[in-house]
Amino acid sequence: MYLISYIEFTEDSMSTRNGGAADNDHRKTITIDARIRSTPIVLAPDIACALIGDASYVALASRCQCREERKCASYPAGFGCLYLGEGARDIVAKGNAREIDRARALEHIGRAREMGLVHMILWTSAELRALGTGANHALELCSCCPCCCISRRTGDGMKAYVDSITGLGIARVEDECSACGDCEAVCPFKAITVTDDGPEINADRCKGCGRCVTACGQSALKVYPLEIVSLYEDGWHMVPSMQYLAEILKTVR
Repeated sequence: MYLISYIEFTEDSMSTRNGGAADNDHRKTITIDARIRSTPIVLAPDIACALIGDASYVALASRCQCREERKCASYPAGFGCLYLGEGARDIVAKGNAREIDRARALEHIGRAREMGLVHMILWTSAELRALGTGANHALELCSCCPCCCISRRTGDGMKAYVDSITGLGIARVEDECSACGDCEAVCPFKAITVTDDGPEINADRCKGCGRCVTACGQSALKVYPLEIVSLYEDGWHMVPSMQYLAEILKTVR
């Protein structure tokens, strides 16, 4: 079960991702603006479901372009992306997706989780324009495979590219662990190192996707929401999660 309740906070109570004091030499709070629309966002499944519940319109693509182009051998290219918001109507009108209801979209999210795919929001303006809409009117909610989609967007795990992806949650070890290594093996962002004492989570790389939670047979891991979100663009910026989510919801309603 993922926790999706986000806590509003003041600047005085701001904390970093690992629970320590904010490093004011390298991080600062900024006001939400169009800046976030250039940043891929990783969502835990429950947050993806919440977005679908608020979306005014939902459409489903018949193909995943990343898996198709890379000839993915592990996941079906026919498992496509969701488009949310009024702009998705234009995508359907151009024949690039088909309208589906929320129940069907939630089934799609559930199947993606079972397959071990990662939910990501993409604001690729050029791609959305080619599909028939724009980033101000629709968002692309992808179910990304680690071998093709995520490796394409992270430079096969290069730190600079992983840093440019925003996560709204973080994994934490909650119970005893046998150090089997399953969580480390499935983490697409290379955020987990398993030692004899169990998993160690790199807070700067973990995006809260939840793949480790699904893979853990001992229920030792959970994903928790962040009070603030780290966003990298010419240096680190700290964005309140509540405001970040409000900006996303504004697009899909």
